Amino acid sequence: MEICYNLFVFINLGCDLMNISIVETKTIPTIKIEYNNKNIILHSKYDPIREVNAWCKNAIAGLSKQQEVIIIGLGAGYHIKQLSELLPEKKITVVEFNDDYYRWFKTSPFYEKVYRCINVIVKQYNSLSSTEQQELFTGISSSNLLIHKSGLDLIPSKCKKVKEILDDMQFKKHSIKNQIGNMKANFTYNSQLQDEGIGKLKNMYGNKPMILISAGPSLDKQMTLLKRIHKEGKVVLGAVGTALKPLIKNNITPDFFSIIDPNPGTYEQLKNLDLPITTLYYLSTAYHETITLHTGPRYIMWQEGYEDAEKKAAQLGDSLIQTGGSVATALLDLMVYLGAGPLALVGQDLAFTNGLSHANYAHAQRDVNETLATLTTLDYHRTEQVPTAKNLTIYRKWFEDYALNHGNLELYNCTEGGAYINHWEHIRLKEFYEKVIYIG
Repeated sequence: MEICYNLFVFINLGCDLMNISIVETKTIPTIKIEYNNKNIILHSKYDPIREVNAWCKNAIAGLSKQQEVIIIGLGAGYHIKQLSELLPEKKITVVEFNDDYYRWFKTSPFYEKVYRCINVIVKQYNSLSSTEQQELFTGISSSNLLIHKSGLDLIPSKCKKVKEILDDMQFKKHSIKNQIGNMKANFTYNSQLQDEGIGKLKNMYGNKPMILISAGPSLDKQMTLLKRIHKEGKVVLGAVGTALKPLIKNNITPDFFSIIDPNPGTYEQLKNLDLPITTLYYLSTAYHETITLHTGPRYIMWQEGYEDAEKKAAQLGDSLIQTGGSVATALLDLMVYLGAGPLALVGQDLAFTNGLSHANYAHAQRDVNETLATLTTLDYHRTEQVPTAKNLTIYRKWFEDYALNHGNLELYNCTEGGAYINHWEHIRLKEFYEKVIYIG
């Protein structure tokens, strides 16, 4: 049975057309919307109750107890009402980006149950001032920003940038959710190692030039020059774990390296390697058995955004590291913390250069069918598009935001391949080296 509440509206000078219907299911009604030439069902068309139960269960599992909750998307209100009942002492703010759906919802039979939730406030995003919009998400961790699918589906085209940010955030949250068991176990084991944190190491390198070495396909072309740089010892070399074996194969031993992944796949990065004087900086949730393989100095890093790590850092008076989701993004924040001067990226392709995922001798190297890549990005030389992936796109945006928010830093992309990274200066590695040696 379909009860129609038809609403034809135009948003943004007639770009987005919407038609709303209430549809019966075997339990409670759901909402069907024709929008942007798509049919969108806001809750399950079979059993909204079951869907809402699962959504709320997942939402509560990762919540930070110290913060309020923000929900993106009104949907039919079922998820809001249930979460309100499950968390009666917590303030819940619901944000709806679609003005026309917001207005329709307030006149619909679904509004009453949300209105009666005394701990819930509903806000229409576009009616807020720019300051209020910014403050809305300030100080809230991703774990307490709950994105209902309906909230993303109905974001209008004029809010495209916000939708991209929320979509990226949702992608990261799903990735963490799939690894949370490993993360918790590793955190317990790694904490028991009682390795020292990085608190006392701030600015230890005193503005020395650094190169952050990743294991993208373009690393291969830089090996000859990296050998010379390593031999002359005038630049600090920091590497991601995946780049270790390609570097060692070329007789290059970095000053330090980093591992953050909670999964067993990192074991191959250190298997059969003996690096007694090379320092390992590892995330508190990194795969424990990989960490214990290392024979040299070790420091544990407590990461921002992981509640147990934040508590531990506060307890020990230690510092936090921004992770950004990848080992290279975390390593960048670490290198800046350690006192990097001019800093260059090498092997940071963030794309499938020449149809490859990684450099030669990297255990994770694989061929990538470029025709199957659904995403592309502007290439390093800004001449064409190169194939990439969702996670690589998120990392690239993180690098861009980091540079934008740290305008005092000298940041260079010397990958000479892969993706173009906004707000970084793109120069050849040879030029970077000559520049910092001349300054030195």
